[in-house]
Amino acid sequence: MNSKRIAHVLMTLSFIMIISGGVSSFLLGLKADRLETQKRIGVVNNEFETLSTNTSAFEALRDELYTKVLSDVYYDTMNKDDIKVKEKLSNYENLVDELEKTTFTLDNLCSNVYYPDMETNTKCNNYKSIYEQVNNYFISDIEVYNKNVEKYNKYQESKKSKTSIDPYATHRDYIDYNGDKKYDGKEEV
Repeated sequence: MNSKRIAHVLMTLSFIMIISGGVSSFLLGLKADRLETQKRIGVVNNEFETLSTNTSAFEALRDELYTKVLSDVYYDTMNKDDIKVKEKLSNYENLVDELEKTTFTLDNLCSNVYYPDMETNTKCNNYKSIYEQVNNYFISDIEVYNKNVEKYNKYQESKKSKTSIDPYATHRDYIDYNGDKKYDGKEEV
């Protein structure tokens, strides 16, 4: 009887140890998951801050382009200012490229993920629309510029002048990045 009792106590202790090990392992895994989630939330917040900063820089450069370049288009200075204008447009496109990189990073962090932080979820829901607007504003602005170039070239042609300017070339096009079947930021030119 004594050996049965010892066996019963050992089995009970073994069972308790197995259960406590499982619970401990579960709690450690839960803590690790929570830490990893907090780390990802921090990365999303940092990337969104970068997106916001670059968006502000884009808006400032866009305002500058409209006040100093696109609003003062004169046929007598277009050819002379062409290199400078194209350089500004290239810098403008570089900002869109930077925003695109941040957007792709946010795609990886936000796709099919729900975070326990509402602010982070809001950022994950909004970054696509922000990028779509920036890209489409850029394309609209390039179309405005290229239409001015086209008018300038026709004017030069009517004067029998051999002077002409190349339009600004870009690989970009209008996008519906957030998939809502609208082109946010697309302006009719």
